[in-house]
Amino acid sequence: MIDLQDNLKTGQTSNRAKSAKTTRTQHMTDKKIDPHYFSRKRILSFGGGVDSSAILLIHLYHENLMIDHVVFSDTGAESAETYANVRRFQKLCEERDLPFSIVSKEGETITQWVTRLGIVPVMIGGSHVCSAKFKGEVIAKWAKQTYPDQEITYLIGIEANELYRKKRFTKPKNDKAKYEYPLIDLDETRESCIELLKSHGFTVPKSSCVFCPFMSKEEIHEARQDPQKWDLIKLVEERFQEESPIKHQRWINAGKPVSLTRPKEWKTGSAVVTEGKGDVGDHCKIGWRAPDGMWQHDSWGKGARLFTAKVDGELLSIDQWEKKIDSESAPQRPSLGQLLEGQYQ
Repeated sequence: MIDLQDNLKTGQTSNRAKSAKTTRTQHMTDKKIDPHYFSRKRILSFGGGVDSSAILLIHLYHENLMIDHVVFSDTGAESAETYANVRRFQKLCEERDLPFSIVSKEGETITQWVTRLGIVPVMIGGSHVCSAKFKGEVIAKWAKQTYPDQEITYLIGIEANELYRKKRFTKPKNDKAKYEYPLIDLDETRESCIELLKSHGFTVPKSSCVFCPFMSKEEIHEARQDPQKWDLIKLVEERFQEESPIKHQRWINAGKPVSLTRPKEWKTGSAVVTEGKGDVGDHCKIGWRAPDGMWQHDSWGKGARLFTAKVDGELLSIDQWEKKIDSESAPQRPSLGQLLEGQYQ
């Protein structure tokens, strides 16, 4: 365990540390912590981005968050900048004797997964599952193997101005762990996290897969400047474009089979009856799904694309993004009229 006094050898307690102590004490009092609080292994889920990097810096230099272990789940598709940041923080932890582990999903990377199946991480009518599949579930499995007889508390990087992310956060299946959100507890925003990192000499990139659907327009423009990254982005969407009509036609050829999916808590008679579908109610979040390898819709044909960012209200394919970006960055050639005007002046 890192000693807080060692963290603050200068004897000068920063405003952040004072605020952190007050906020944390109040948080612990309000929560009426369970008797197992201090016996739990406290694990920081480190993504290599701004939020988790800020948490780690707070722990190392400002306020002892009682972190026992730091773990990074490698999806196999992070940016070179993120991997470099992970190595920097891994070294910092090693210098302070704080265990830092790197884990990954067995079998295939997220790149292999999406290109094998011909899918994109977010599709029409679908959900964003890659984070849970290649990070949350991987870390949960590692924790169970590493600390088999101990209860776990995970520290998650969600900022004080991102409460919506906390609400939609989904635990891995059969997860009994506790979760804490230090940045929310300490009232740290995106801006304050960035300032903290800068004060320690860190410029931390956004952590996401190189083909993340949620890239901003600016990030898409930046990705276009990296040929290797752009080729991978094109490959992911090309596989999606290829597979979408094939899987939809496969479903049609099979007679359009569907099956009901129900939430775990669903019981017969617990839902409002929908005419023609028996004991089914929208409030139970019950859905009709096609079998694996089949799609009820040609998602590509319906307009789904890799990136969710829109231009003039429309989703663009990667080819369209490429043409748009290249045309904007190309040097402007004078028209014939401009040339002639210049010639006679």
